[in-house]
Amino acid sequence: MSEGRLTRLASEAGITAWVHATRLGGPPASTSAGADVPVAVASLYKLPLALVWADLVEAGALDPHSRLLLRAEQRAAGPTGVAMLWDDVALSQRDAVRLMLAVSDNTCADEILRIVGLRAANAALAADGLEQTHIRHGSAETLRIVQAETGAPDPAAAERALATVDEERLTSQFEPALASSSTARELCRVLALLWGRTGRAHEAVRGAMAHQAWRHRIASAFPHDDVLVQGKTGTLARLRHEAAVVTFPGEFPIAVAVLTRSARAERHLPRVDAAIGAIARAAAGPLRMSRDDAPEASAS
Repeated sequence: MSEGRLTRLASEAGITAWVHATRLGGPPASTSAGADVPVAVASLYKLPLALVWADLVEAGALDPHSRLLLRAEQRAAGPTGVAMLWDDVALSQRDAVRLMLAVSDNTCADEILRIVGLRAANAALAADGLEQTHIRHGSAETLRIVQAETGAPDPAAAERALATVDEERLTSQFEPALASSSTARELCRVLALLWGRTGRAHEAVRGAMAHQAWRHRIASAFPHDDVLVQGKTGTLARLRHEAAVVTFPGEFPIAVAVLTRSARAERHLPRVDAAIGAIARAAAGPLRMSRDDAPEASAS
């Protein structure tokens, strides 16, 4: 799959796209379009955060069963999971990570980031060679910044303000130098690390991604009961992203990241979501390989 084909698919949907796909196992192979360009990743920061959390659990530095009390008055805004509830919630670290990934729970993500520590998280990512992946703040701070920059009365109104079609409204959280950011290639590297590490915590992260509620992007391109898509989305107004591992029966898994910025500001752009799936399918298709067909020396 040529870079030009991936770029044309993006252009037809009215988006700029940064794409990378890589085969996890067998002879090395990948496809790319702008894979090394830093991009603000919105809620996709939760994916590298989950990797760091799992590594710390396996190192004995964190207890995945320890109980967290998420108080209502300290809750980050958000439309899903604990973030949308009224009352105090108690749950384990591993369940917080599960909600952080499966429904992109902002409150759970902020609590896991607090436990891990911002500086420690970024140091761990750098130690894994993820030099372009930076967690700059959590979900509550992102929403606070957007609210301040739009002058909106609350986070929900701030997100609506960014989606207005009457005038162009921007935020620093679109800028990779000021927001949590990564590249399509490094997000695939995060996935490769999660799939290559065998700890129970890494398995828990992979399991949570299999339960992701949002099936309208990459998963929409693989509507088959026997194809497993384990992903995480990221969304903030014009930014619509997903990174996922796609596994066909009997084949090596394929990690794919599609990061996009749309020309239009509307909150609901189903054509863009569908294009993310189409781009992922086009990027992953040439990388498919049966495990039975791999050279013995390369198989894993």
